[in-house]
Amino acid sequence: MSTGTGADHRKEPVVVTAVTTISAPMEAVWRVLVAFDQYARWHPVLSFDARPEQVVVGAEVPGRVSDGAGGEQDVTMRIVDVAAPRRLVWEGGSLDAVLGRHSFTLGQLLDGSTELTDSEEFFGATAAELVPALGRLGEEYARYGVALRARAEGRWSWSGGR
Repeated sequence: MSTGTGADHRKEPVVVTAVTTISAPMEAVWRVLVAFDQYARWHPVLSFDARPEQVVVGAEVPGRVSDGAGGEQDVTMRIVDVAAPRRLVWEGGSLDAVLGRHSFTLGQLLDGSTELTDSEEFFGATAAELVPALGRLGEEYARYGVALRARAEGRWSWSGGR
């Protein structure tokens, strides 16, 4: 992780990453990941007002982030990369403050399970201020991975899927 100094902090991102192993095939995990209209059912803090068919590069996806204490913030994510069923990237925010580029990378493991790498790069004028919170952010991203795992594994059975 590099935070840069001076003007460089706009060029080098602050990064948080969590890796989760999910006992389901990559395609099953992908279906959960892109079912934006279902996020409120499994994601601890994020919900979207979009459908899976809107998962295309350039799509603007409105949503909400909840802090769990009753506070909500409206957000808009723009999809910047889709390589089904291996990679999904969206970004939101502004370089004037903080721009987050969130990526999900899926890999099929030899045992048939999936490795999910959930990573976010933060750019912008105030991105360096996130450095003290990276440990907590990493824990939150791991919690999101656990929630996605529960959803994907609950929708999949090794006897043929659901």
